[in-house]
Amino acid sequence: MEGLEFREWLPQDAARMSYLFDTDPMNRWTPLPTPFTVSEALGYVERAHELRRRLGSLQLAVCEIGGQVVGELLLFPGRNADDLEMAYGIGADYQGQGYASASVRAGLTLARNGGISTTTLMIAVDNPASMAVAERTGFMRTEVPLEERRRKGFVLQMAMWEQKLVRPA
Repeated sequence: MEGLEFREWLPQDAARMSYLFDTDPMNRWTPLPTPFTVSEALGYVERAHELRRRLGSLQLAVCEIGGQVVGELLLFPGRNADDLEMAYGIGADYQGQGYASASVRAGLTLARNGGISTTTLMIAVDNPASMAVAERTGFMRTEVPLEERRRKGFVLQMAMWEQKLVRPA
């Protein structure tokens, strides 16, 4: 899918973020607080900017060209110095239209251009839509043991997916 822009979150995005991310699926699959109010979203934007300054993480709004914010792409330091972990969330109104795959591909380009050699995704084993995105974008599930994450009353078994990157010449 073409026609996406990626930019850092802005305080004026808070109402849109709340609309996109205050849903049952986002509650289940993400660590975002529930309810995810406009006030929570404003705090999230502030923390995203702080994490960029401190750790180099990027939490980017996924936007249609000249249009609405449809989701988020996250890129943060991985387990090793030349690794990057990615995550993404696309609002319910935009799922199934290629936004997640396009976002992951954009993240892979940023990683490759930044000299990253390995990119990972952590995906709950009972999230088939996210696993399909990983497969479509060239990730392979690793043999790393499942990682249990407990949050908001859910117990998630997270599988690591990996892609080795070829750096540009």
